[in-house]
Amino acid sequence: MSKSFVLNDESVINNHGFILLNAGIDTKRFLANPVMLHEHAKEMLTGRWENMRTEGTKLMADAVFDDKDEQAVKIEGKVERGFLKGASVWIMPLEAELRAMPDGELIPFVTKSELMEASTTSVPSNSLALRLAAGNVITTKEEIKLAIEQITINKETKMDKIMLSAEAAKALAVNTELDAAALNAAVLKLAADKKAADDLIIQLKADKTTAEQKLSANLDAQAAALVEGAITEGRLTADKKESFLKLAKSDFNQAKDLITAMPAKTSLSTQVKPAGAAAGEDRSSWDYMKWAKEDPKGLKKLSAEHPDEFEALKAAYKPKH
Repeated sequence: MSKSFVLNDESVINNHGFILLNAGIDTKRFLANPVMLHEHAKEMLTGRWENMRTEGTKLMADAVFDDKDEQAVKIEGKVERGFLKGASVWIMPLEAELRAMPDGELIPFVTKSELMEASTTSVPSNSLALRLAAGNVITTKEEIKLAIEQITINKETKMDKIMLSAEAAKALAVNTELDAAALNAAVLKLAADKKAADDLIIQLKADKTTAEQKLSANLDAQAAALVEGAITEGRLTADKKESFLKLAKSDFNQAKDLITAMPAKTSLSTQVKPAGAAAGEDRSSWDYMKWAKEDPKGLKKLSAEHPDEFEALKAAYKPKH
């Protein structure tokens, strides 16, 4: 029975989703010591590989088992009896690129790699990497478990044209058909525009907060001035201050209208007139001493009828020394 195995078939996508190209496999170091393992286990050295060659899409080699090793003989027996048919390569991927399949799907192609070892295995690395029997390729449904930690996609990706929907093309401001470089540029521009818009929103929010704080401070100042003026004019008493401040801050015009409609308090001292005083005479500027000298009777009347006004007049008087 033939002991030739298919180690790799580049026409098949493996279960990790990539295709391994035979032409890019470096076998120099491997061929210097073409050991054959079983299930990729170093402790299972069962023989060597010979006559490694490429036939069409297949990388092939002949298995030579160590007939002095009990495990190797046991595995060779399984091969000869048709129970063990698979083989698998262990590679170090060096370069890869994306290529479009006939259905348009982008698949990584490992274009450059180094062959580390090849094993007989019950679960092959490729669905067509199986031992040949009587010249026919034997296939299986078993999935591969080839351990590749990382595949680096070449920047010079070979891709067909990319087709975008009309909506996506409109959003990116590009044509519906474009290449990878154009799509990359459009996406980067979109990201930059978004960042600029986000920065502008942050700045506008900060400006809005600052403007609102200034407006609030101005309204507070206007409200305070309105209410303090009303108290000074006697339109409001001090106990109404807080309620009118609150109203003025929420509706300045309404508070202003209410205060304006209130009569201003006339100084009581101006209401006390001496005999023979001219009508409408203004005494708001008189101090306590002027009252005492020019209208002591009026001062006495002021004390009797308006004691608060009288005491305020006395308290405000500062004698000259």
